[in-house]
Amino acid sequence: MNNRNKTMRANPVAQLLVRLTTKCSSAQSARTIFLTSSSSSSSQRTRSIQRKFVTKSTSSNDSETYRARQSSLKVAHILVDDSAPGLAMLEEIKLLIDSDSETFESLAKKHSKCASSARGGVLGFISKGQTVPEFEKVAWETNVNEIGFCRTKFGNHLVKVLEVREEGQDVPKMMSMKAAEVKELIESERDDVNFVDCRERHEWDVARVNGFKLYPLSNAEKWQNTIEMDMDPSRKTVVMCHGGIRSARVCQMLLSMGFEDVHNVVGGIDAYSSVDPSIPRY
Repeated sequence: MNNRNKTMRANPVAQLLVRLTTKCSSAQSARTIFLTSSSSSSSQRTRSIQRKFVTKSTSSNDSETYRARQSSLKVAHILVDDSAPGLAMLEEIKLLIDSDSETFESLAKKHSKCASSARGGVLGFISKGQTVPEFEKVAWETNVNEIGFCRTKFGNHLVKVLEVREEGQDVPKMMSMKAAEVKELIESERDDVNFVDCRERHEWDVARVNGFKLYPLSNAEKWQNTIEMDMDPSRKTVVMCHGGIRSARVCQMLLSMGFEDVHNVVGGIDAYSSVDPSIPRY
């Protein structure tokens, strides 16, 4: 495994979503041990970067009343170590963005220390109360397509707001899918669908549907750190268990992590066996 893959194994930003997921990595993880500098030069550089990323003055459309109506934001970020080299990197990144030499997405893929780097730093939608205060404050003060800076216990972040949803607007919700529809998807051999089986290994050994990948609910604390690297959250995601109960829980979990088009298989693999007799019932 190369150094980049090792670096991506942990997902410290997942810890930002503390109220929705249990994706916290060990405090001893190489990805979450940040070098905290207490020197005056480091503090001065941090303040300098904060000034460079001050958001533009809000227009009448971006009044406090308007911001109060914002129920969720789609955000992306670039995370670097809380160290002098990390701050220097952010300054270089800002120059590249300002000069249009590179995009935020390409720089996130190259430099962010978060697993979200694989998809250009996109975290998905967040709501108030889901992130640490420093991250939330900057996200809600930054206008769409602009970039803010914040410092958290995980490191230093450049935060880009991609989309705003106001109160009353639709937010991603779990959808249902019948067994026959799942069978059609499998037989079409589409490569743009995520198939998740959240049963246990002993159940998987008895019966499984080709195309599905095993992510046991009982082991969610571990695979939550890697599933975003294995699967594209922007694609349709189909989740199956034995009867549809556990898979509903996993669907909600994936939605909280930024997966947007999530479907629960009604009746689970037990129902699927009725449309595909080759799958044994248990």
